[in-house]
Amino acid sequence: MAAPTASLTYRPRHAVDPTFALVWAKTRARRDGVDWWTTVTPQGPATVAFRVHRDGVRADAWGPGTDWALTRLPALLGRDDDIDGFRPHDPVVAALIDRFGAIRIGATSRWYEAVLTTAIGQRVVTADAATSRRRLTRRGPPEAAGPLEHLPRPAQRLSMTDHDLLRRGIERSRARVLRVAATYADRLERLDALPSGEAVAWMQRLPGIGPWTAGIAAGVAGGDPDAVPVGDLHLPRMITTALSGEAGDDARMLELLEPYAGHRGRVVRLVKLAGGGRDHRPLPFRSDISRI
Repeated sequence: MAAPTASLTYRPRHAVDPTFALVWAKTRARRDGVDWWTTVTPQGPATVAFRVHRDGVRADAWGPGTDWALTRLPALLGRDDDIDGFRPHDPVVAALIDRFGAIRIGATSRWYEAVLTTAIGQRVVTADAATSRRRLTRRGPPEAAGPLEHLPRPAQRLSMTDHDLLRRGIERSRARVLRVAATYADRLERLDALPSGEAVAWMQRLPGIGPWTAGIAAGVAGGDPDAVPVGDLHLPRMITTALSGEAGDDARMLELLEPYAGHRGRVVRLVKLAGGGRDHRPLPFRSDISRI
């Protein structure tokens, strides 16, 4: 790759785990120990590579959207997430916090991208959704090239026909939701100015966007630690089994999560981390040493 357009070192005052912070973000991936994030900013495409070290996060960025993307890096890694008041109310969550820590949730501030990538996953298995997303992405300009390609801009999506999307494995019902997201892209990007609950309610007024899509988008773009994607095929069983020992539905999941109001999405992510079989802690930074 060419030399970065710009670089910086971010020294947070909290522990950082990109996998946890961006667990539902489909525009982020890890390659050979490096975390990559692609986005189309108001200034154009950007590709960011960041590595977490004990003394900070080193970020390199490429493309015309570099300045915007690097400015967002602290929020992307959870700077604005408030973990005050997050306390375990049962032994299961206490054990998860002891194992993983009360890791912070990041916010991409890219609502159109969050809705688009989530809508692609409606009513299909994860592997099929990943294939469709990969077929939908496009290589960015040479100055923003990297291992991840970029999602289509709203105008590019609107220029695609249903047949174009069907060739990418996206049938007509999901194609309509993608068209809705592109049509309202400008309005979606302004959701950052609203409280999360209002943003979720507004998204659900759009055709084809329900609590599942809106909940994931709020967690990804808005970094809402309370966002729970209701209507998922597998999540209720996973959460209820973890917290009670018995499989249940959405209503039971929400009942068990109620003591964690304000942090329900954080508990969901902790359970998903444990279910994934990963066993690690975020790196403590020097400013955190006194709190270890």
